[in-house]
Amino acid sequence: MSVYIIPTDTCYWLACPISEHESYDKIYKMKKRDYTKPLAIMVEDFKWLSQNTDLTPEQIQFLKDYENPFTILTESMPLSHWIQFEVEDVCFRNREVYPKIAIRIANNTEQAKLIKRVGPIFLTSANISDKPEIYKWSELKTEFAYYLANSKIELLWWYDLTYNNHTSDIFEFEWTTTEIKYLRKNKEES
Repeated sequence: MSVYIIPTDTCYWLACPISEHESYDKIYKMKKRDYTKPLAIMVEDFKWLSQNTDLTPEQIQFLKDYENPFTILTESMPLSHWIQFEVEDVCFRNREVYPKIAIRIANNTEQAKLIKRVGPIFLTSANISDKPEIYKWSELKTEFAYYLANSKIELLWWYDLTYNNHTSDIFEFEWTTTEIKYLRKNKEES
């Protein structure tokens, strides 16, 4: 079982390989997160996105040029098949909350190396649900002290993040156009 803490271009995140159902459940328990809320999935790069989603080349170029951190809500047959797969008692208990997948792209070499090693990863902000996001190492080790002390979380690399209150924009495209429908827009840019 592998649960990681990783810094991103927004805040610290909890992550696990999409192949680990037990780690996925562990993240929900650590965060006290309601199973009606899906997790995002981080993939290695835009090439993966173009090969494994229904996004058009124009939409992918739009994402490459997008200036802010983003999470794109889209369809991905490989990820959907994985999430819906069930064998004996092994399955995602909340797989019905994934009609579309919220996807983030690795934004640094450490994230890309991890994904290259373990495959796409589920991720969610490293905080208790309904509490503020975490940007500082001192806050992180306080909030997750038990899990860190007992090797229940692997901290891959760390540094204090300098962008407080910076969330990713979450949106989806209108059909095959580059017109977007925001589900969340960063407050600082509104």
